[in-house]
Amino acid sequence: MATGTLTGPQVTRRRQRQNEWARSLIGDILALLVGLGSCYSFTLIGDIHLSEIILIPSLALLLAVHSNRLQLRKRRLGIIVVLLLAWLFSQVITDIYRLTPLKDWIRGQANILFFLMDLIGLAILLKGNMRRQMVFLFGLAIGVTLSAKLQPGLYQGEADALKFAYCWSILYLVAVASSYFYGQGRYAIVGLLMIGDIGFNILFNFRTIVLTMFVSACLVLPIIPERIGRVRILPPARTRARVLVTVGITLIAGTMIGKTMTLLAASGALGHEAQQKNEVQTTAGWGILIGGRPEILVSSRAVIDSPILGHGSWAKDPKYHKMLVDIETEYGIKVPQGSESRYGGLIPAHSHLMSAWVDAGILGGIFWIYILVSTVKSLLKASMSQLPLKPAYISLLVLFLWDIMFSPFGGLRRVTVGFMIVLICDVLDPDSPGRQIIAQTLSRAQIPLHPRNLGRVSPRY
Repeated sequence: MATGTLTGPQVTRRRQRQNEWARSLIGDILALLVGLGSCYSFTLIGDIHLSEIILIPSLALLLAVHSNRLQLRKRRLGIIVVLLLAWLFSQVITDIYRLTPLKDWIRGQANILFFLMDLIGLAILLKGNMRRQMVFLFGLAIGVTLSAKLQPGLYQGEADALKFAYCWSILYLVAVASSYFYGQGRYAIVGLLMIGDIGFNILFNFRTIVLTMFVSACLVLPIIPERIGRVRILPPARTRARVLVTVGITLIAGTMIGKTMTLLAASGALGHEAQQKNEVQTTAGWGILIGGRPEILVSSRAVIDSPILGHGSWAKDPKYHKMLVDIETEYGIKVPQGSESRYGGLIPAHSHLMSAWVDAGILGGIFWIYILVSTVKSLLKASMSQLPLKPAYISLLVLFLWDIMFSPFGGLRRVTVGFMIVLICDVLDPDSPGRQIIAQTLSRAQIPLHPRNLGRVSPRY
């Protein structure tokens, strides 16, 4: 039997396919390693994670092989990079004006510069590749879990490791698993995974994740009924009005859940530690603003005092720390012993947005306001869509909204925030795969939002 020989063009196509497969495999391995790199951090001038030690040196290779994936012109990512450079410029000018000490000057500006390099590297590596995004997220989940074992000194005991390592790892794994089952149309399993994570975090009084997963479940799955009797509850499927109504109902229900958890914590049903934490947060009477995040009031005052130029990298001013202590004392919030060391003398901020504005000035604030608005837009778009990774996108973006307002920025968050921005761009950029799936979904908006219809847009990974 004669054996056919390959022609020149066939050999070329085969080699191209082999090269593409090899590059794809290398990219997947790199994404996994960057995620796993969250397991360990080093202290140089500031904290740098193994993820960045892997990602940043790979940036030159990524730019050489896949520079076409960046394409900053006329894309949201390009706007974000410009605003980030403006934030860096503002930090430099502020540090010169404030005569910031050299060590703080380097730490503050390196924090922004490393974030820029992380963002560009992750954009080239992950943007438009949903499979690889989940590979990275899986690696991140494992890495965060390992960090509690490899560097237990970073956590104040097992309870702290549970809250800041294991619970986040579980959330990431639930996001990956629920996206897998959502893509297969197995929505009951998606619901069970998300409800299971909610129940687990209720037991340990971790309200941020409870509310994040509750809001996400309501946006991902048709939990809220179309009608009650003859009264229509929700507007037509996959419209902005429907999303807004869903969000409104979800927030009301989320508030009720929060109140319920407060009652359970106050009664001691969630343990003594939860009871003490509840007493601290409810003594002030203003819930999260005063009892949970009184730093917002202090950082707001620091911004008012210097709105255009900031206070400098790693800004220190004892009067703002005294202001925090005075607020806590006035509202009866228990101040721990040695409270002066809580922020190492830094102006208390505890927020992506406020810390950037305090340190760098208005251009730092503008950057995070733009990211905040983009996150809200991407949530609205993703909620109206049938993205195959909808559970992961929704839960991570809801969580990101919280972080922008109430969590400090730096360290591993440079990598995780870069990842969030990649997801935002995938939803909002006109030529991204995610946006194309959303466009297909919205063109079929007349189809009722029902479990049997949720998988009709064929996802392409």
